[in-house]
Amino acid sequence: MSIDITTLRILKHRDKYEKLIRGVPEKALDPHTRSLLRYFGRYFREMGDVQKIEHAPFMLWFRMVNPKMTAEGYSIIEDVMEQAQQDETPGVEAGLMERLIAAEVAAETAEFLQQWNEGAEIDLYLRFRELIESYEARLDRKVKNPQVLDPIEDLLKAEEDDTGLHWRMNCLNEHIKPLRPGDFVVVAARPDKGKTTFMADQLTHMAAQVDGLYPGENRSILWFNNEGPGNRIVLRNFQAALNATVEDLVKLSNTPADPDFAHYKTMVRQKYAQALGGRPGVLRVMDIHGFWNHEVEDLIATHRPAAVVFDMIDNIKFGGGTTNGGERTDQLLEAMYQWARLMGVKYDTAVLATSQISADGDGLQYPTLPMLKDSKTGKQGAADVIITIGAVNDPGLVRSRYMGVTKNKKVRTGKPMSPTKEVILDGDRGRYVEVSYGQ
Repeated sequence: MSIDITTLRILKHRDKYEKLIRGVPEKALDPHTRSLLRYFGRYFREMGDVQKIEHAPFMLWFRMVNPKMTAEGYSIIEDVMEQAQQDETPGVEAGLMERLIAAEVAAETAEFLQQWNEGAEIDLYLRFRELIESYEARLDRKVKNPQVLDPIEDLLKAEEDDTGLHWRMNCLNEHIKPLRPGDFVVVAARPDKGKTTFMADQLTHMAAQVDGLYPGENRSILWFNNEGPGNRIVLRNFQAALNATVEDLVKLSNTPADPDFAHYKTMVRQKYAQALGGRPGVLRVMDIHGFWNHEVEDLIATHRPAAVVFDMIDNIKFGGGTTNGGERTDQLLEAMYQWARLMGVKYDTAVLATSQISADGDGLQYPTLPMLKDSKTGKQGAADVIITIGAVNDPGLVRSRYMGVTKNKKVRTGKPMSPTKEVILDGDRGRYVEVSYGQ
């Protein structure tokens, strides 16, 4: 039996029609079926007490509202409605939407392949990928149960145990709950004010927590870099992990590893591995200059990371669309940041992203929420937490930085949203040092 007749047999019942009609993809159906479904809706509206469309009364009504239809047209509708009178067996309804979605995707595939064969400039890989993702997303919405079923006991246990990736800086841990899958944090500062050092400092600390948080899963932290050379980040990670200057690292690189760790060859590799919890590959730096967002997603899907760092999202080539069709910079950035947030939820990972603070925030200790570059609300709306690294234009305070949090959906109970804390940037060692006055 065709999918068209199956659809009509099920949707001739008012309760099924009202439940399913909005999710029926029209491209999956024959034109006559699409037309009949519209008449079904009109019939139900006009016949308020009718719970099921019966053949004879429906055709009588149909002739009245279509007095000019040809005899051939009536004959086609009559034949279809006769086939639709039989009720479907129980259980067919459950698979109907999946079949309809599959049929629509098949129709869309045939349509764009025809356009490609006729010479249209279409990226086949990207178009196929979009169709597959759309197919999966529609199945998730229309077939699978979307209800969140996490037991409340498990959720409360995670809160009690303070489960997640913790920051190295106490001032952040005191005000922000640890990072968990699906969290999206933006770290913002003016250019050359220490974003890379901040990320290296915090991530080398988090890296040592990954295997304890995800035992046996071999997860990693992926640092996607598309600004300067990635080797600079690698060097900064070694400094931050070991709290060492470049000169300190040189000495360690010229010192053999301990006999029990001879496979590391040099002491710098041994100490780095130990600082990261015994697995140096837990923190991976990847240069993605010129990458499209779907290529970045492929890397995330392959590695199943515990956390992802986008440095910076703004520079990723974005192949998706905006929700409002806009093409302004702020609209595109909003779509990109929403995509990054989706990656965290989709792949069960925490996401951190760096952003610049606009010129309005230059010289301020604590830049405000609207001061993220090229965005007044887009980036801000996507993030759970926004950490700002402020700096003043005073030669005597060249190493002073000011940790602020302008948005905090993970604030700890009873604590202010922001630490508003002065810290010292130790660029020589890749660390931030917290300042304690009066002690």
